[in-house]
Amino acid sequence: MKSIPRKKYAPPQSLFTGLLLVLCICLAGCGQSPGSAKPRRDVTIQITSGSDPVAEAQIDLVNEQTGEGGGGTLDSLGKATIANVALGTYTLTINPPAPEPVIPGIEQPATKPQNDSAIPKPVRTIKTSPLKVDVKSDANEFTFDLKAAG
Repeated sequence: MKSIPRKKYAPPQSLFTGLLLVLCICLAGCGQSPGSAKPRRDVTIQITSGSDPVAEAQIDLVNEQTGEGGGGTLDSLGKATIANVALGTYTLTINPPAPEPVIPGIEQPATKPQNDSAIPKPVRTIKTSPLKVDVKSDANEFTFDLKAAG
């Protein structure tokens, strides 16, 4: 009866070296995030309701074709700057600020009720917002009056 020769067992060091080599090859192409090579610009947005600034609302930009976007919170003048937005066309949504979380068992200071009536319902969702922002390679400052949008 003839015996079948067995393959030699690779020592753990060779196995480790092989896995390290495969990992290095896989990571070599991962130096940049997808889309990081796209030209980007800062975007400043001001939101008013008539002549009054809409303060503390959450704004979000979404490019429906690429899925890219960004967001921020409006300051007391109704302005926010979103950094490093890729060039393209975005839908702008505006939502009231999130309420402060309530911690059970801890006395909370009284909070004033939020008046979100300055933000029309259509501008709160991507599907219904008529507000568009076209980010270009030059200045990107946009002003929107919600009385005209709603």
